[in-house]
Amino acid sequence: MLAHVGHGGTRLHQRIPFPLDILGARYEYLVMKALGWLNDTDWLYRHRPTRRFVDWLANRVVLPVIHGEVVTPTEVEEMLRLVEEEGHPIALGICECRHGQDNYTEEMEEGRDPNYTCVMIGDWGKGHLYSYPQHYKPIEAAELAELTRFWHRRGRVLNAWGIGTRHGFLISYCHCRPDYCVPLRNQLSRGNRVFKPGYYHAEIDRDKCLGTEECGWDCAGRCWFGAIRTEDGKARVDAERCLGCGQCFEYCPGGAARAVRKREYELNYCCDDLLHPESRA
Repeated sequence: MLAHVGHGGTRLHQRIPFPLDILGARYEYLVMKALGWLNDTDWLYRHRPTRRFVDWLANRVVLPVIHGEVVTPTEVEEMLRLVEEEGHPIALGICECRHGQDNYTEEMEEGRDPNYTCVMIGDWGKGHLYSYPQHYKPIEAAELAELTRFWHRRGRVLNAWGIGTRHGFLISYCHCRPDYCVPLRNQLSRGNRVFKPGYYHAEIDRDKCLGTEECGWDCAGRCWFGAIRTEDGKARVDAERCLGCGQCFEYCPGGAARAVRKREYELNYCCDDLLHPESRA
């Protein structure tokens, strides 16, 4: 995780020495196995000393080194286009969380592929293609953008991952659900802020909201972060809890939900000019 030595003038700001890249790619699933055990072992959280240790490990050791940042399908499409234009490899492969839990061959109910939901970018992608050619394949940005929409519409959170605090040091992005995603499950069940909110928060016009009985989309039920609740049969959003995943404003049948761009807000890995064409004008 400390392998990057510079950015080489590219937007991704990454250059990972190949031997370290191979080592990290080959054994990433073991890290996810260990983190999954720490998250799902309830007795650790029933006793104050062990709970304090696990929380310290998460918030003082793991998250300062690597965390996720929530992005929308439109942002992913722009990111992939630019990454491909700069010549960085893009690799699609198995979910490393499920790899760590030894269930990566099972077909997901809503999927057309058995678990191809992790995307590795740049040198990190090279490492995974070399280490696991049976599980990872090169993919073009246009095909992946279409697949991203497919997964997102089925309730998955899109999140990008990077290492350290180096601006723009992006390594991957994933399509996650808490039933198998270790980091997302940790945030929802243990309260650690694994994912930084994205560039938007949702806003709902209650006058336009069709109501839970007529709408059929159930935005409150699709919001993993509990930012949307129903009052008097209509949706209301808590902007403080909203991470901007887009499950409401991307698909609202009545057009009641919209994305509101945050002012003077910047993510570490998903720098503004990687996701938004207007910032490069």
